[in-house]
Amino acid sequence: MALRCSSRHVVGWVGLLLLGSLLGHSLRAQDRGAPRFGPATLGDTIQVEASDVGRLWSLAAAPFDRFERRYGMKADSAWATHLRRGLLRLPNCTAALVSPKGLALTTARCVRQHLDAEPGTGAVVAEEPADERAVSGLYVDRLVAATDVTTAVQAARSDTTVQAAVASVQQRRQTQAPPEHRVEVESVNGASYTAYTYRRYEDVRLAFVPTRTVSGVGGPDAAMTYSRHALDAALIRVHTSDGTPLAADHFFEPPSQDVRPGDVVFSLGHSSGTRRAESADQLAVRRDLMLPNRRDRLETWTQTLRTVLDTAEAGSSLRATLRAGERALKRTRARLDALQNDYVMTRLRRRDAQLRQALRQDASLNDRFGGLLDSLAAIQDAKRSLASAYRAFGHLGGEPRPLSGSSTFRRIVQARRPETVGSASSAEGTAMGMPESAADRTGQPPAPVRTALLAFRLDAVQRHLQPDSAAVRTLLEGQSPMERAAEIVKSSVLATPSDPSQGAATPVVPDEDPAAAVVDVVAPRARSFYEEWRSLTRTERQLTRRLARARQAVRSAPVHPGSENAPRLTDGRVLGYPYNGTTAPPFTTFFGLYEQTRAYGGDEPWALPDRWRRSTAELDRSVPLTLAASTDAAAGTRGAPLLNQYLEIVGVAVGTNIQGAAGTYLFLPERMRTVGVDVRGLRHAIMNVYGAEELADELAGGTSTLSE
Repeated sequence: MALRCSSRHVVGWVGLLLLGSLLGHSLRAQDRGAPRFGPATLGDTIQVEASDVGRLWSLAAAPFDRFERRYGMKADSAWATHLRRGLLRLPNCTAALVSPKGLALTTARCVRQHLDAEPGTGAVVAEEPADERAVSGLYVDRLVAATDVTTAVQAARSDTTVQAAVASVQQRRQTQAPPEHRVEVESVNGASYTAYTYRRYEDVRLAFVPTRTVSGVGGPDAAMTYSRHALDAALIRVHTSDGTPLAADHFFEPPSQDVRPGDVVFSLGHSSGTRRAESADQLAVRRDLMLPNRRDRLETWTQTLRTVLDTAEAGSSLRATLRAGERALKRTRARLDALQNDYVMTRLRRRDAQLRQALRQDASLNDRFGGLLDSLAAIQDAKRSLASAYRAFGHLGGEPRPLSGSSTFRRIVQARRPETVGSASSAEGTAMGMPESAADRTGQPPAPVRTALLAFRLDAVQRHLQPDSAAVRTLLEGQSPMERAAEIVKSSVLATPSDPSQGAATPVVPDEDPAAAVVDVVAPRARSFYEEWRSLTRTERQLTRRLARARQAVRSAPVHPGSENAPRLTDGRVLGYPYNGTTAPPFTTFFGLYEQTRAYGGDEPWALPDRWRRSTAELDRSVPLTLAASTDAAAGTRGAPLLNQYLEIVGVAVGTNIQGAAGTYLFLPERMRTVGVDVRGLRHAIMNVYGAEELADELAGGTSTLSE
């Protein structure tokens, strides 16, 4: 059924949502379950730790001496090679080879995102190899080499920029590589460069994935929580171009002994990047301006879409989009809560104070990096002066996954009136960094959602313009932001994306269009703001990269400042943590899964499928299902393998606890945890719930009959 509603209903929905949003902030302020990051008592007891910037290590220079000192173990280049060769990269995810026949372990979410658009997305269980199912659009890249190319990049920099030098080295090595290989040169804050060489395999088949009700028990409310009782795991098999399973020379075998509390654990994944190099002043601006704006936008988006789905029939793709939005909202709230936490901010401020002191004590470092923190503080002051304009015009792209920004408002900013056509460069809209998004081209959210997001923006613009009553009258023409948004979404040429076949994407808005007056008010002001903001952020990025190098210079260990897709190694132990007045256990079991289902009355999203209820006699509920480890989640949590010191696989990382959501700012090993599915629970479920004995045997180290 199509999702339709009248403008009157849309306006009513948005009004209720805005009221609910105001009430929601008040209620959340009293939330006793809010994430806690440190002791409530502040003062001189708060110490900055070396671990604050994390435990992220490059595969090209793994800290073997650290591992020996800390864990009493031996690791060498052969250890690192085995680690590297067993790793796989999926789109936005990681996987690990677990058998010599190309079987690999990842998370259900990593696989299911490629199944959402297909029918029949329940459990997939290949009881025999012939049952394994091809997954269109899913590929894996196997890391085959990691080479230090710092010298080559430095040599290429003699007469060009850093970016051009990196591109030149990458292109040269790509030309020399076989055609099925892909070379990517990545940097650790500009101090060193590594060329990662991947081999791509496009024939990937699904051997096992549970239903969403099992892999995501509890839905978004249970995401980023621990104790966790979800089987968020999947098994895929990699095939070569001739259709035969990959003969893996390196893979991660099951452990010879069960993992226990306190055991050493390593994780290897593709880093999502962090903001740990940023100053306390930078993060305070995120706390006061950017994160609240993002939270409010996501609240509007999720509340409206939830209302739509409650009142109309909708496909599974919209429901999956809502779940993604609710997870993004929960993560944003947790990060905001962290930066509003006195313990966290005190620790961040003292880290900056220590850096200042270290620079003052070293004349050469002070010459290179002195004044950096002051320069960044000045930029933050300039950003704060633009706070009202940022709320009105900033961050037009919205969330990348899901796309929660108003595409209609973005087109308003880009639009031109007939009298201005030809008066400016047609490339200006693209120069502003706001091209038509993938969502614009492939489908739009329901009209109520587009209306609510546009009303959210128009309300912010009205507040920004409030002293200018004439501009406000022109903007709204006597209507409320909700009414104005509904009219534009219903009738404006800007309500739908431009047709790419018609040439330039910048739309022209005629005089009679309901958005014409809005374009006149918004477009020039937004462009002016964007140019000023972009100038500030460009300078800030350069200074932040230098700040990362300064932090590294006084710490002698990598500080990862930004977004990257390079593999990173992290170490820790299987450990619980202080939680809600007690201690969270390092393991959960199937007992907890069934008890949780019973406690919620067996209702969605806590219900279990029939086959899980029928399997109670065969299932040993004392078997571990999930585990918690003190590894640095910034190394990647979507499918990253959890390995013991012998590089035997004990689990697969699926996320973090709620404190770990703030790991993008600093790492607190006392409380932040990586959460993973225990391979013992996975094997036990595959065998006793799904009856796939051959698959369970292969995962346990047995021999598959795949090639016999």
